[in-house]
Amino acid sequence: MIGRIAILGGSSVYIPEFVLSLISRNFNVKEIVLLGRPGRKLELVTRFCQRLLDNSGYPAKMIAMTDVREAAKGAKYILNHVRVGGISARFRDETTPLKYDMIGDESIGAGGFSNAMRTLPVLFKMFEEIEEVNHDAVVINLTNPMGIVVEGLIKKTKLRVVGVSDLPGVYIKQVAHLLELPADDVRVDYAGLYHMGWIQDVKVDSRSKMSQLLDVLEETEVEEFDRDIIGLFRMIPTKNTSTYFHRSEVLRKQQSTSRFRSEILQEAEERILALYEDPSLRDIPDLTRQRNAVWYEETILPLIEALEGREKRELVLCVKNEQSIRDLPADASVEVPVTVANRQFAPRPVGSLPGFLKGMFIAAKESDRLTVEAARHKSYEYALQALTINPFVPSLETARKFLDRIIRDEKLELH
Repeated sequence: MIGRIAILGGSSVYIPEFVLSLISRNFNVKEIVLLGRPGRKLELVTRFCQRLLDNSGYPAKMIAMTDVREAAKGAKYILNHVRVGGISARFRDETTPLKYDMIGDESIGAGGFSNAMRTLPVLFKMFEEIEEVNHDAVVINLTNPMGIVVEGLIKKTKLRVVGVSDLPGVYIKQVAHLLELPADDVRVDYAGLYHMGWIQDVKVDSRSKMSQLLDVLEETEVEEFDRDIIGLFRMIPTKNTSTYFHRSEVLRKQQSTSRFRSEILQEAEERILALYEDPSLRDIPDLTRQRNAVWYEETILPLIEALEGREKRELVLCVKNEQSIRDLPADASVEVPVTVANRQFAPRPVGSLPGFLKGMFIAAKESDRLTVEAARHKSYEYALQALTINPFVPSLETARKFLDRIIRDEKLELH
């Protein structure tokens, strides 16, 4: 029995997908606390989630809270779902970099930096309070930019922090499908920095199947796989990694788009909340399901099950590096295969990075480190350094113009 799971940012309209996953797996939880700002949104989401539980006969209780200390007390697991500034802030992360000829994204590059500078100070304050009332909780982070947030919380708190993404799992399933094998039979050598990952090898019964997989990919059109990059490096990149190697083309496409992902999500959220107002609604509407929020069912719940169990299980997660990737600092966050069991997790040694990756990864992690320091110390100099060396930022001049812009837009206090 898990006494309490607390979800920070619990007014997200997609939380009902998490509740449905609990029900479908018959997960034994007594309380699910949704922490959010006071108002209609938190109340609607909480009431609808309770209707889902009641309709299924599931005995758990939904509780809405606005005080982080009260929400964290007694929680065995804390899911960090906070989106500082809401979807309108995500829109700025997607669009402001484009004005400076940089890719717009809430997780990487200049957009990821602005998201981090807005988000980290809020999280630092929240988790300082959480640590005072509950130092035993396991923190499962979903908030972007994942790598920077996980690294910041690792350095700022003594809590056990792990970040999750559905992306590695998607690629592993695709690889298993192409090899005509069950996903559980496939073991990947994966090295990444959250969203920017590489599958370096694929093994079945300790034997490499990479050559076989590469042969299959040469003859197969699969959207998730960048065949040009795979053919060049003989490794499999994730989508964001491919973005780095196609920066000019991706930028042109973004600058010509008429509608951004944040705008689609904003419109959907308003319509979903209107549906949740109906007290007769007892099932998740199709509009909510359209986002395909598989990270609850396919990533978070399997992680909690693994943490609760005694049998070791390997998952690709964002964690403290320790000695996993030799080329990166021990206290940096990395995304690698992790052994999970009995509320503990240990990254698998990955070894050294391939030569062509070292420069990009080292620069990206130094940018992350400086971003965390900029947020902790409110330092303009650290912030400018972080942007200037970021692999997605073209020059010092662009970095300075962008930083001065977001200081105004995000009301950052830097000195």
